Amino acid sequence: MSTSEGAAVIDRKTADAARLALELMLTEWHLPPERWAEVTELLDELAEAVAKGQTARVNALTGELDEWSGHRVTRIQGTGDETPPDDDKRVPLPPEEAERVVALVHALDVDSPPGGPGPASGRRT
Repeated sequence: MSTSEGAAVIDRKTADAARLALELMLTEWHLPPERWAEVTELLDELAEAVAKGQTARVNALTGELDEWSGHRVTRIQGTGDETPPDDDKRVPLPPEEAERVVALVHALDVDSPPGGPGPASGRRT
């Protein structure tokens, strides 16, 4: 089953919530590089759940992504030991992952025509 076919099984409310979390990730999130690796694992799981049309799993993973959002991450203003504050180490979503997120956003668009972007689960190596 393709990602776009699986997304049709996911209800609009769940798909919209997941799309919003992913769109915010693309535009607003800034995390330390090592944290992006952890988020990427969640993206892999989310892409698989979307492809399989697993609404409950998509909903749960969206909740996990929400916990990672910059709005919930406590900002450290300084360390007191001359090391840069944690904010100085934060970067946006790596470009190689941004393509996957965009494809996943489109896959979750219940109004998009079939045959849109390919599966979001495929990673480039």
